Amino acid sequence: MQARALGEMSPVRPMDAVTILYSHGDEELTEAIVASLSHGVFEGIHCGPAGAGQRAFARFSYRVLKLTTTRRKCTGEEYGGVAYHNPIMVRSGHPYARALLDSSRKETETLVEGGDPMNGPYMMISREILAGSDVWDRIFLHSVQGKDVQLRFIAETRATYEAARRRLDKGEHVRLKAVAAGTGLSMILAYDRLMKEGRDPDRLTVRITDRDQVNVEKMGRLLAKLVSTRSRVTKARTETPGSISIGTEDLFEGEPGSDTTGEAKYQVVTAVGILDYLQGFTCGTTEQSHGLPHPEEFVKAEHLAARLGHMTAPGGHLIVNTYRLDPSTRILELFGRKFRYRNEDNLTMLLATANFGSPRLVGSGNMYDVVVYEKNV
Repeated sequence: MQARALGEMSPVRPMDAVTILYSHGDEELTEAIVASLSHGVFEGIHCGPAGAGQRAFARFSYRVLKLTTTRRKCTGEEYGGVAYHNPIMVRSGHPYARALLDSSRKETETLVEGGDPMNGPYMMISREILAGSDVWDRIFLHSVQGKDVQLRFIAETRATYEAARRRLDKGEHVRLKAVAAGTGLSMILAYDRLMKEGRDPDRLTVRITDRDQVNVEKMGRLLAKLVSTRSRVTKARTETPGSISIGTEDLFEGEPGSDTTGEAKYQVVTAVGILDYLQGFTCGTTEQSHGLPHPEEFVKAEHLAARLGHMTAPGGHLIVNTYRLDPSTRILELFGRKFRYRNEDNLTMLLATANFGSPRLVGSGNMYDVVVYEKNV
């Protein structure tokens, strides 16, 4: 029996769609959301990054939020959460606002924590979800930054799909890896499309990892609900041809895992949205913009570049992004997030240390470029 389209079901708001994807149950609705996202990514008409009007509104919003946001001090030794307060964002009641105002622990206040806040803008790629969104959804998730996140996701997903498809067309076996659960959704959409085209699943091996066990569990729930993936999922550390394996992995601790040694390297590696937090080869930082202390960090971008170089096969492709300073990112900085900004030259010099060649631009917005680097043979 053919599954119902998302438009035939009750309207779904974007953050509700995120919850549905990563929770148990709602298999039919999950399939419909993924199908709608896939249509938007591969066949939709994309209007491009935000224009002058939205950018002016972002600058105005930054000034208003700067005047109305306060830092809350925690009492006692335990972290109390709700690190920031803003009456406008509290009044909105929006989940994205709550994610900006709060963090689960002190150590993650500087990060956009978890997959949910960044997955929210992805949902707006679906025309059905976009049509059912309210004013606050559009302010938070379809803003200058929101549209750029959408374009970044579209470019990443298409690049993953094209790199895998070209190798499959040559009769090759393709190994793919997403080094964070957030970028795993992009890889799942690419994999799902390849399966629906009738590709042989035994010629695709996928691994999705994240340092946070909660994010890995969310990804596991999504994979278990999709027809194209549920019979292929394994939590085993050792990969087998045709499998989709998931697990926790900290790229900055210990030696590389057994899945990245010897001949077991990946032809396609996605690492979008990760280098934005690491020092080294930058054209600017949050600390420099705001005159904040800039302590030296032990883990730097070069360390991640080395790991990415180790796991990528010669001739394989690495998909990453640049990150430019913009009023929309300055809004995030008001709530304690800290970023390291890189243009394409910075990124190319960084990845050259890990033996990657010249970049190929596959998508561009106001804040992000998505670029593909080929590992030198």
